[in-house]
Amino acid sequence: MSTMFVISLGRWSRRMRSSVTVLEWVLVLSILLLSLGCRGESAVERATPQRELRIGNYSDILSLDPYLNDEFLTFSVLNSVYEPLVAFDAELRLRPMLAVSWENPTDLVWRFELRPGVFFHDGRPLTADDVVFSLRRAIEHPETNLASYVVAVEEVRAIDELTVEIVTRQPYPILLNKLTHILVLPAGTPDVLETAVGTGPYRVGQWRDGTLDLVAYQGYWGEPVVESRVQLVAVSDRDDRVSRLLSGDVDLVLDLTASDIERVESASGVRLASWSGLTVDYLQMDVARPPFDDVRVRRAIHLALDRQDWVEEVLSGRGVPASQMVARSVFGYSPAIGVAERDLVAARQLLAEAGYPDGIDLLLESRASRQGGEVLVRQLAEAGIRVELHLSPWNELFQRLQAQEVPFYHGAVLASTGDASDVLDSKFHTRSVGWGQTNFSGYGNAELDALIEASGVTLDMRSRRQALERSMALVMQDLPTIPIAVVEQIYGVREGVVFTPRVDGRVLAQQVYREALK
Repeated sequence: MSTMFVISLGRWSRRMRSSVTVLEWVLVLSILLLSLGCRGESAVERATPQRELRIGNYSDILSLDPYLNDEFLTFSVLNSVYEPLVAFDAELRLRPMLAVSWENPTDLVWRFELRPGVFFHDGRPLTADDVVFSLRRAIEHPETNLASYVVAVEEVRAIDELTVEIVTRQPYPILLNKLTHILVLPAGTPDVLETAVGTGPYRVGQWRDGTLDLVAYQGYWGEPVVESRVQLVAVSDRDDRVSRLLSGDVDLVLDLTASDIERVESASGVRLASWSGLTVDYLQMDVARPPFDDVRVRRAIHLALDRQDWVEEVLSGRGVPASQMVARSVFGYSPAIGVAERDLVAARQLLAEAGYPDGIDLLLESRASRQGGEVLVRQLAEAGIRVELHLSPWNELFQRLQAQEVPFYHGAVLASTGDASDVLDSKFHTRSVGWGQTNFSGYGNAELDALIEASGVTLDMRSRRQALERSMALVMQDLPTIPIAVVEQIYGVREGVVFTPRVDGRVLAQQVYREALK
C-alpha cells in the first residue's frame, strides 16, 4: 500500500529554501509581511463588534485538556484552540491541518510533513517533537480517554524538525480518521494541564462559571477569523436557552426540541438551521447489574419502544427511527438490520420470563435538557416498565458514567468520522488498554472484540465492511444499548449570523460569524 497527499505550498516552500538567495528571501518576506499586515487590518476592521459573538451550549466543557474526556461538546469546543495533524471539513472530507502532506513508504509506516511557520499561542514554533509528545501522551497519559484512537500505533519518531513517522503494529488503513481526534499540544505539557496552549485560531481568555471566552490568536497560520472574541455560555435549561436567543443575548443555540422549534419559527429575527447528521439517541444499561444482566429485560425494553412516535413527538418528525447504533450513511451500517417493531405483548412476556410478571421499576438518568425522556417514560410504562426520570448536570453525570455508576442511561452517540469503528472501538469493545474508552455498560463479547480488531487492519474495504456489519449485528443481538432514533441536529440562529451545520454536528467557533463583519 502506498499513498501520497501533498499540498503544493509545501513543495514550493521546500524549493524556495534550497534555491533562492538571501536578497530574494528578504524581498519575498517583505511582500508577505505587507500583505499579512493589510489582511490583519481588514480582520481588525471586521472584528470590532459591539459585543463578542455568543454561543449558547447545553453544558459547560469538561476540561481544557483534550485528552481526558472523549466527549462530544468538549472536543468540539477545543477544536478552536488545538489542532490535529489532519481534520475533517464540514462534509467529512479529510484535509491537511498541521500536516501538509503524508505518505506510506510501507504498509506499517506513515510519514507526515508538518506545516512550516506554525506557532503555539505562547510563541513556540511547532516541531516534530511536539507531535511525537502528543501522540505518546494520548497513549500513555494515566487518565487518557483517547487511547482507542491510537491503539494500533507501535512507535512515533521525529525524522527531522518538520517530519514525523508513525509506525503501526499492523496495516491500519483508518489511521488518518483516528488522528483527527488527537489534538497537538506543546512538548513538555504536564499531566495536569494548567494552561491551554494550542495552535488553533483562538486562544483561551477566561473560563469560569460555565462561560468560556475565546480570543482570536493574532499569530495564527491560517485565515484570520472574523470574530475577534467568542463567548461560549453553558445554559442547561432549554427554555432559558431559547429565550436568550429570542432576546438577542446569544447568537446561536444548540439542541432544540419540538417545542423549541415552534418558538423559533414563530419569532422574528431568528431562524432554524438543521442537518440530518450522524447522531443516534439510545438507551444504555449496565449489563453487569440486575435486572439488566438478563438479556430478556433488555429485549423487553427494546420491544416496548415506539420509535416513530418518539420521532414525531420529540422532534416534530425531524429524524428517523434507528435500527442500530450508527446512521445509514456511516460505513459499516448494516442494511440487514431492520427497525424493531413495537410489541407490548412480547415485552411483557419477556419480563415475566425474567421473573418480573408484575412489571419492573427502574431509574433512568440523563443530562439536564436531554430531549425525549418523558416520552420514553410513557412508552415504557405501557409495557409494565415503570421508570422514574432523573436529570443531572452533564459535568457531574459524565463523571459518574466514566466510573460506571449509572445503571440505566439515556444519551446519544455518533460516528464522527463516518466510520462505524468510531462507535465500536470505544463503546462496545471490552474495556482494556486502548479499547472501550467509553464502554460504560460493562459489556464484553470475545467474538465481537475479535471482529472489531480485525476490521481495523483489513485492507480490503468489502471485507472490512462485512466485519463491521457483523459487529453491529452482534451488538443488536446482545443489546447493551438500545437505539431509539437518528436525530437531526437543530440549531437556533440570530438573523445576520452566518452558520452552516456540519455533518459531524460539531460547532466550531471559527465557523460562526456575523454577516455584517464579512
